[in-house]
Amino acid sequence: MNTLLRSRGLSLVATAAAALVIAALIPASPAFADEDDPTTPVGSIAGVVTDPAGAPAEALCITAEVFDDAAWAPVDLGVEVRTDATGAYILTGLGTGTYAVSADSCTASTETLRTWAPSLAAQPAISDGTVAADGIVVSADSTTTADIQVLPAAVEALAAPTISGGAQFGATLTADHGIWSVKDLEFTYQWLRDGAPIVGAKGDTYVVTAEDIDATLSVAVTASRIGWEAATATSVESAPVTALPITSNTPTISGTAKVGQQLTAAGGAWSPVETVLSFEWLRNGDVISGAVASTYTLTAADLGTAISVRATGALAGHTTTTQTSAATALVASGTLTTATPKITGAVKVGSILTAAPGWTPSNIAYTYTWKRNGTAITGATKVTYTPTSADLGAKLTVTVRGALTGYTAVTLTSASTATVAVGTFVAPVPTVSGTVAVGRTVTAVPGTWKPGASFTYVWKRAGVPITGATKSTYPITATDLGKALTVTVTGTATAYTTASKTSTPVTVAAGTLTAPTPTIAGIRAVGRTLTAAPGTWSPSGVAFTYQWKRAGVSITGATASTYVLTAADLGKTLTVTTTGKKAAYSTLAKTSVATTAVAAGTLAASTPTISGTRTVGKTLTAAPGTWSPSGVALTYQWKRAGIAITGATKSTYVLTASDLGKSLTVIVTGKKAGYNALTKTSGAITNVVAGTMSLTAGVSGTAKVGYTVAATATAASGATLSYQWYRSGVLISGATGRTYNPSNSDIGKTLAVAITARKAGYATLTARSGATAAVRPPDSAPPISGTWNCPSWAPIKGNADSMIYHVPSGAYYTRTNPEECFSSESAAVNAGYRKSKL
Repeated sequence: MNTLLRSRGLSLVATAAAALVIAALIPASPAFADEDDPTTPVGSIAGVVTDPAGAPAEALCITAEVFDDAAWAPVDLGVEVRTDATGAYILTGLGTGTYAVSADSCTASTETLRTWAPSLAAQPAISDGTVAADGIVVSADSTTTADIQVLPAAVEALAAPTISGGAQFGATLTADHGIWSVKDLEFTYQWLRDGAPIVGAKGDTYVVTAEDIDATLSVAVTASRIGWEAATATSVESAPVTALPITSNTPTISGTAKVGQQLTAAGGAWSPVETVLSFEWLRNGDVISGAVASTYTLTAADLGTAISVRATGALAGHTTTTQTSAATALVASGTLTTATPKITGAVKVGSILTAAPGWTPSNIAYTYTWKRNGTAITGATKVTYTPTSADLGAKLTVTVRGALTGYTAVTLTSASTATVAVGTFVAPVPTVSGTVAVGRTVTAVPGTWKPGASFTYVWKRAGVPITGATKSTYPITATDLGKALTVTVTGTATAYTTASKTSTPVTVAAGTLTAPTPTIAGIRAVGRTLTAAPGTWSPSGVAFTYQWKRAGVSITGATASTYVLTAADLGKTLTVTTTGKKAAYSTLAKTSVATTAVAAGTLAASTPTISGTRTVGKTLTAAPGTWSPSGVALTYQWKRAGIAITGATKSTYVLTASDLGKSLTVIVTGKKAGYNALTKTSGAITNVVAGTMSLTAGVSGTAKVGYTVAATATAASGATLSYQWYRSGVLISGATGRTYNPSNSDIGKTLAVAITARKAGYATLTARSGATAAVRPPDSAPPISGTWNCPSWAPIKGNADSMIYHVPSGAYYTRTNPEECFSSESAAVNAGYRKSKL
């Protein structure tokens, strides 16, 4: 038997403490184990089980399966393992291997599903003979944690929601949520009208409204619980909602059935009392268009017809009901309400008289006949009449006839007026048309006089007639400035009293100059001159002043007719305001159209020139020439064969070796605020020649064997020096250093050095020093090798053992084998020797 298929220890509890107690009561090996089975290492699995909402799941049954032979096999736990109050469980005594653990209700449950750790609907998947993922690996003597969150079962309605209450307007319906597969659910409601949601109807009760009439109602109940997916179930639809009835009454009509009279409808008592009544009036049973009020005034169209009224009762949620009244008697003709016509107005020629009948109703059609002393006046058939000169001294009446469809016509004549008197002009105050200002012509406007009249005119200045000013027009002069100007108009006509009317005084204002918009001539560039052209002003004799403006702001001091553009104007637009003045006229200022933006000015310059020697090391000088306007800032750039020389930006330039054989130019750039920069290039200087250097040569040091002599030179800065030493005028091979150490070969000879200076761009130069004194030998020297002889230049022999020296003439000279030879006796003495006595 595979030891993985059975537990090595059985656990009945979930907590670790309980496991220890049970472990003490249960044998280490189960009773069904083979006696010869080897001891198998064991481990355990522990974890916490939570419900779909994450809360501890108590009393769920735990099962396990082990992965064996590429398949899952149940593990016999021996006893039922359940989770404790905290949802915890533990499985002990498990052999090493890969396990799957599940949690499920110990009884038939509709709330949760059997769930495999960590939260799977089936055991972990097996792929290619291995557990793909989520397997629980148990090792010897260790506890593996495997928590499980139980999967929720589907929320289902076992019994659909129901509705109680009548499907009638105003009734209250109550929803019952029904029976569901999961406990502890929360419910929400949505009432539906013909299957569509009713806005705001989300309670478990619903009051039926007028909008629901003839529709079916149902309720959708949504059940939800944390951790479970919500579900919705809908009740069966109700029967169509019905409306309530209205109790009606037959309407009645009061009033006289005669054209022009008003009839009134009374609806009677209707129930409910909130019922709203509307009316339609009927003529011989046909609806009268627009007659929908509770009252109706009979018209000519109703003459000879019977009138009735239809009342309609309406109330939300109720069935609309209609009742019609009994018909009236046939409508009779109406009677006009009349009075003797009156004549209003002043009874005099030219004054309008008006006939005032004063009859009702208001839409009566009238005809009029005016009479003079009882005789009809030809053409006088309107409501008004204006007496003429023919009526002067007569009396007037008016005969009025009134007719209206559906009514009996009536004719009545007014009482006579008083005798017609002389007429009075109806005349307005005349006005003065035109601009009341010096230089303008004004016109007298009499206005409309009734009747028409012939006019004469008198113009007045401050109330005093102006000589000769008797026409309807008047040209205002400078004398009138500031004075009150009026005109008196006199009108005359037959049968009318002559009348005069004087206009309202008007103070004469200063005249107005007429002028075009000034223009600006000239190039719009810095340094250029602009000229203002005021144009033709009227009247003539206007004096002008000017103000130039930059971007609308006055330019200080720019008050002439011309203006020279400055750097401050660059990029700006300019205008000029021309102001004209003339006595008795208002000052007038006219501003030109703005110019285009002022462009940069243009500098003028001559071609620069170069002076100086065209030799390396010499200084060239750029002469920029004459630039205008003044104040131009100049910069320089020297060029070699057309290429700018780095750093060569001054007015002078020292020629370098790089310039040798080349041509040079200089570019002069002028800049001035408000002007475009200008660049001018000089003519070229060609073929720069090599420079010349100065060089002196000398020798310093002691011309003696054992000493060092050195070449000294005064040469151009940056020059490279080379050396060649000479012995009594003969070149000393290999002696090319700045210093030279005289040797024995040089004794008695003079020394000199030739120094050669080289520098790029300069001609090579060689200078030779003066000769030194003859090279002196050294103070001492070793004897000639292999002999007892001393060099000829050091003939004195020194005996180191005796520290005695011997001169060539001494007795022991030839017999002395010297260790050291000296060039002079003083040298031997200085070396510590004493002279031989023989």
